[in-house]
Amino acid sequence: MKELFPRGGLPNVIQKLENGETVTIVYFGGSNTRSEGYRVMTADWLRERYPKADIRSVNAGISGTGSDLGCARLETDVLRHQPDLVFVEFVGNDGGDSNSKARIEGIVRQIRKQSRFTDILFVYTLKERDVVGFQSGEYQKGALMQEDVADYYGIPSIHLGVAVSHLVSEGKLVFTAKSDVSIPGAVVFTHDSIHPTIPEGHQIYTDTITRSFEQISELRGRVGRVEHNLPQDPLVPDNPWEYAVMLPLEGHADFSAGWSYMTPDDLALVREYDWLFPGLWRAVDPGEAISVQFKGTHIGLFDIGGPDSGRLKVTVDGGEPFIVDRFTTYNDHNRNQYVFLPEFPNGNHTVRFEVDTEKTDKAAVFEACNNERSMEHVRQHPDWYDQTVIQLGKLLLVQPPL
Repeated sequence: MKELFPRGGLPNVIQKLENGETVTIVYFGGSNTRSEGYRVMTADWLRERYPKADIRSVNAGISGTGSDLGCARLETDVLRHQPDLVFVEFVGNDGGDSNSKARIEGIVRQIRKQSRFTDILFVYTLKERDVVGFQSGEYQKGALMQEDVADYYGIPSIHLGVAVSHLVSEGKLVFTAKSDVSIPGAVVFTHDSIHPTIPEGHQIYTDTITRSFEQISELRGRVGRVEHNLPQDPLVPDNPWEYAVMLPLEGHADFSAGWSYMTPDDLALVREYDWLFPGLWRAVDPGEAISVQFKGTHIGLFDIGGPDSGRLKVTVDGGEPFIVDRFTTYNDHNRNQYVFLPEFPNGNHTVRFEVDTEKTDKAAVFEACNNERSMEHVRQHPDWYDQTVIQLGKLLLVQPPL
């Protein structure tokens, strides 16, 4: 299997690196990007290879997030840095979601609308469940969807699972083992089947990326800036995702009286997440609501969930209410999370989010996934879980032209 598909290459960033210019690289993705792994290692490698260049690395990874949130936060987290190169890493969190192709295309089109000279590189991480497919000669379903986008726009891509699966087959790598286990003659790649160890696991990712970068450099054609392709028609017909935005709630939502805006000075939780949100809108009591009027196809919320999280009763355009639970199987601790409502017809909409009176059986949520550790946490801290708190950070909208 091929690990590199060079396509149109990285002509502009390589030229700037070779000329010793200032280069901004944004690493955009999920937890594997946010960690101090391949992101830090590849930037260090580039600095060694191009010592005259001023390489500025931007960490735009957010754990547990996919390309849908990526489309919305692109302006805030990527484009404002005016990048020369953007690493895009979302296959792990997107998985085989059928909408991933449209969302990845939305990311590409937003980047290219800002600058046709910004280079883009797709990197595909893997999970333990993907190894069997690689050993049978099959790429992940999610990567194949992104490859369609890469083909259409001439974007190079790197399948990081090829090298990993070869090492598994050769007995040189154990994909998952406990943190206190060492295996003579083999690298332990992860402790949780998803996130590579640092430095050993991420070094394999880094070696694949740097090896591919060298090949792309060797294949580079004419010297000079290259204007990348931006077809008028998207690959996915009527694709709305290039029109996704992330907005502050204030000025775009109407709040009932019981909401409080909490700043880092008010609450330790806000201080913990001030890298994501300048503040959080917090409601504690059932019946508190926000209403949003907007034009578009999608609306979502970027929030903080935890043991105290409640449910939202949602009404769209005065229709029948439905429940969006902000408590998840991961909420035995506080964490950033987000939700998009199902797609609407493009047009004017009014959406009301109300803190629901009924409470989720949170112990049952953990029991259903056989999470004994989290069930014990409920038993130890029942008061934490017996709440209906909602903590909102940003509003997410997709607003294609009517």
